Amino acid sequence: MRSKKKKTMELEGNSLIEGLEISGNFYEKNENRILTLLLKGIVVYLVTAGMLGGAITATGTDFNQVVFNLVVFVLSMIISLIYYNKRSENIGDIAYLFMIIFFGVFYGTYINSGFYTWMNDIIGAAGSYFQLPDIGGYVQMVRNTRLAVTFASCYLGAVCVILVNMSIVKRMMYGDLILNSIIVLFLPVYLELEPNYVYCVMLILGIAMSVVWKISGRYEKIDTNSVYIRNKKEITYTYCFKGHVFAFAQIGSAILVILLIIYIILPKDTYTLLRGKSDKKELTDDIVETFITSGFAGFFNRYDNIGGMNSGRLGGVNSVRLDYETDLIVTYVPGDMNPVYLRTFVGGDYHPYQNMWSIANPTMINRNEANLLKKEFEDSNPYSAKALMEIENIDGESGEYALYYSEKGELLNRGKKTTREYYPRFDEIGEYAKNESLTQEEKDYWLSVPNDNVPTLMKTIDKLSVTSDMDEFEIAECIRKYYFDNIPYTLRPGSTPIRRDFVNYFLDSNKKGYCVHFASAGVLLLRYMGIPARYVEGYAFDYMDIQSATKQDDLDSDDYYKGYNSLGEAPVISVEVSDASAHAWIEMYTDEYGWVRVELTPPSSDIESGTSTLWDRLLNLFNSNNETTDSADDTAAKKVDTEKIRRNLIIFVIVTVSLILIYYIYRLISAIVTYRKADINTKLIMRYHRFVKSVSGRHDLAKAYNYKDQICAVETEQDMTRLIALLEKAGFSDKEISTEEFDYCMRQLKLLKKKRGSKK
Repeated sequence: MRSKKKKTMELEGNSLIEGLEISGNFYEKNENRILTLLLKGIVVYLVTAGMLGGAITATGTDFNQVVFNLVVFVLSMIISLIYYNKRSENIGDIAYLFMIIFFGVFYGTYINSGFYTWMNDIIGAAGSYFQLPDIGGYVQMVRNTRLAVTFASCYLGAVCVILVNMSIVKRMMYGDLILNSIIVLFLPVYLELEPNYVYCVMLILGIAMSVVWKISGRYEKIDTNSVYIRNKKEITYTYCFKGHVFAFAQIGSAILVILLIIYIILPKDTYTLLRGKSDKKELTDDIVETFITSGFAGFFNRYDNIGGMNSGRLGGVNSVRLDYETDLIVTYVPGDMNPVYLRTFVGGDYHPYQNMWSIANPTMINRNEANLLKKEFEDSNPYSAKALMEIENIDGESGEYALYYSEKGELLNRGKKTTREYYPRFDEIGEYAKNESLTQEEKDYWLSVPNDNVPTLMKTIDKLSVTSDMDEFEIAECIRKYYFDNIPYTLRPGSTPIRRDFVNYFLDSNKKGYCVHFASAGVLLLRYMGIPARYVEGYAFDYMDIQSATKQDDLDSDDYYKGYNSLGEAPVISVEVSDASAHAWIEMYTDEYGWVRVELTPPSSDIESGTSTLWDRLLNLFNSNNETTDSADDTAAKKVDTEKIRRNLIIFVIVTVSLILIYYIYRLISAIVTYRKADINTKLIMRYHRFVKSVSGRHDLAKAYNYKDQICAVETEQDMTRLIALLEKAGFSDKEISTEEFDYCMRQLKLLKKKRGSKK
């Protein structure tokens, strides 16, 4: 009984104005709602097939596109019709879910194999784009890859149909559709793979139609066939199948015309040459490459470090994040302008795949040179010197912090201070007794190279242009030059993928890094070419740091330095050393000079100052990298007829603006002609509609459905009874208003508009 009463109430008339109401029979007009649902199903099909088909065809993966489109189309129609009423929706959703589970269980092998085939194609494209020779891939269990990919594409389509349908049929959430499309197409498009243009048009058309449907307001799912539905506040026009089809045709035609114009003005070949490489896109290359090679784990440092170093542990640093806080305070008298090196770690054996240097055997580290320089000072060599250096460990790792030409010192822990005695070495010192030659045991120790690294080292050495008559320094220079020309320095190298060797990955695949990478690979390259070498970590600060040091006027320089000083008289200074000075370098042995420092790290192009922009900090956080771009296409781009392109663009702009002007002029002329032909009642209503449009931006007229409500929404302080009565007479009566009444209404509307405009 309640439902009948409710139905009777719904069929009651709806009063518009006093004495005028809409008959209940007005709501009995019905339309076949299945047609509207099928049209929504077409939109679901266009978006789903356009999104998935574009992603799969972009990678060049072979599959049966006819079967794919047919399956997605049928499923789109079915899933849309499921929403015909509550009963079909509940039963249909459960049945569809069981169908998904059934095919997933019984055809899982084909689905997985097809998906892996597609993923392998994406990985292969990524390897080509990032110049990674061996990223790896997934094992395919079905030999007929075309059949497997067809199964997988249809299954993915069946799943995506549900998601797309949820966004379209009920709410027309085109924002979700755009987001889903970006997620699916992001990687292929990022790798500069081209989806099939038919699928692109389908996707654009589907999303455009959903936008129009949303704007029209007639998009919500209604469980009735009534064209008009009334609630307490409004009358809703729910269905208009013909209108939607007409809009569909118009939008499709407009999209095709726009794409055709773009193609004529800027053909694919011309666009490819002009496009070049995007600097903004290159900022994100490292992020995508890291994700492809290492997944989300690659975005995080796997161990704590200071300036990217952790006592010989390698590969776990995704990006070096400097805090520029003071780690050490070094107090001394500078004797020259050369960098000061404080050694905290010396690597002996390199362990491939464990990605670490073991601590060098202390008995293999010869310090005879310090003793020899000490003897020169004691023998009063005019170019010899003796110096003291105070080192305070504020926030650095525990280590020896050994100076060159000093004897072994005790371990310096955090929060402690120590004094080192050392004997500076100057070229002017002349001949003095050299180090004893390395024993065979020492040579073997400093020449050890793991077999796992030999193939990569051989390939790299072939590129170095090393000749048999070169000495150790010339060979080291060849390595440095190869690094400089081919491997850029960056503080955001990305962590080494699990189960990859640090040195091999650096030389073969990643081809970017910071000092740890260059020093580790450099040591193995030198060793393989028969030159004893060792990996060293510590701190290094140079003359630029010294210039910003604090002068210690209360300390006597004679207490810190005696003997020859190439700078003349120098004061005692204190240098604050931060993690930005953390460094890795190489020590190379030569028979003529003994152990010497070798710097192979190229100059940095990264921002290494204490100041950085928000974008730079975000890049450091997310492992992005801005490196030099390859301009190989510049020459080809210059061959493009830029004058012709400019002329075409000008013509396009002129034609577009002209068409827009013609359109608005046509509308204006049509409105003028219509107004002049209309009777006085229609003229008043037309002028009133123009008034409503002009004030609707300042007043909420969306809930006002008759003249009285609209006028009262604009002005409530003045008696508008006569104006409202005349508007109702002009709008609903067959009697014409007089010229005097028309003029009165126009004066009132003008007054209201002016008054409301001044209140804004």
